[in-house]
Amino acid sequence: MTVLSAEAIEARHGLLAAVRDVSLQIADGEALALVGANGAGKTTLLRTIAGAHRPSRGKVVFQGKDITHTAAHDRVRMGIALVPEGRRLFPGLTVEENLLVARSSERNGGWGLTQVYEAFPFLEPLRKRRAASLSGGEQQATAIGRALMTNPKLLLLDEVSLGLAPAAVDRVYRSLESLMKRGTTILLVEQDLRRALNVATRSGLHELVFRIERLIAGLHDCTHQLNTKQNTAVEPAASTNALQKVSAGLARLERVPSGTR
Repeated sequence: MTVLSAEAIEARHGLLAAVRDVSLQIADGEALALVGANGAGKTTLLRTIAGAHRPSRGKVVFQGKDITHTAAHDRVRMGIALVPEGRRLFPGLTVEENLLVARSSERNGGWGLTQVYEAFPFLEPLRKRRAASLSGGEQQATAIGRALMTNPKLLLLDEVSLGLAPAAVDRVYRSLESLMKRGTTILLVEQDLRRALNVATRSGLHELVFRIERLIAGLHDCTHQLNTKQNTAVEPAASTNALQKVSAGLARLERVPSGTR
């Protein structure tokens, strides 16, 4: 069963097309990884799916219903939860209070405080500690737990390893593997190809990396057009470098034994 379908999505920041002609499908229980360098449009695509950014073209379909023009808070009630880059916790609230905030979605399901603490056992001893005093890994786990408290059908994860120490990243990814065993459908944005491979389906990762290559190529074209209009000689080095990194990552992916995917 297809949970999410994004069709020919284009999303802009002013004149810049951050996402151009991206299509994807996610089946129930899949974990798909969207891998690419900074500036590739990954976060904008996630925000578009979550309803936090309005697309300029294309369609988002969730469980058979067109939600392209549905507000973000209504998408949460329908079963889409976004864990944003930077975690965005309430720093003055405790871990448990941050988790309980998500109950306002009023969705029924199997996720509550007990289940979140089972998925992230290191959070339970910290439940009365303020979020501002947590480590980066503990904050990330709290942010994921808060999203799970909405009982999502689709979990969107944006850069879960960003700014974390390697040990903290390992801990968070072990917890993600336990979520997959529970059948949680996940769309993961990540720069670390090897870690993404550990939680993503092979076909979804290959397709989405290909899509991001096209997206970055479009960003390169747009930058060139802007420079031409402004009569400048600035080269779009950042987008070119990003494309080279993704291409190299795709080549590495092809050399990874199938059993590790």
